[in-house]
Amino acid sequence: METFGKKLSELRKQMGLSQEQLAIDLNISQSSISNYESGVTKPDTDILQKMAEYFKVPVAYFFSDEKTIFYTNENSGNIGNFNNSTFNIVSEKLIELYERRIKDLEEEIQNLKRK
Repeated sequence: METFGKKLSELRKQMGLSQEQLAIDLNISQSSISNYESGVTKPDTDILQKMAEYFKVPVAYFFSDEKTIFYTNENSGNIGNFNNSTFNIVSEKLIELYERRIKDLEEEIQNLKRK
């Protein structure tokens, strides 16, 4: 099974980027990229979303057990892995719902703090 860090490293290298350049593009530190790739730390949901958008992959890509082509607006012409496509779509949707719920709760916390 590939780890989050390994997948991040592979995507970065495929684009010919150094850790420093990726960090600049994502507006985070180079040491954060290094820590993510080595498995020392994991990004928060905001950074994770930025990474997914930057690499044009769904967030679920970073957590899937196999290399699978996901269907997105950018790559809808790809065939993908038929056996896992339904599972991957459901997983991606669940992650999206989870992330949306986290943002809603964070906003609710901020509103309560203001009161």
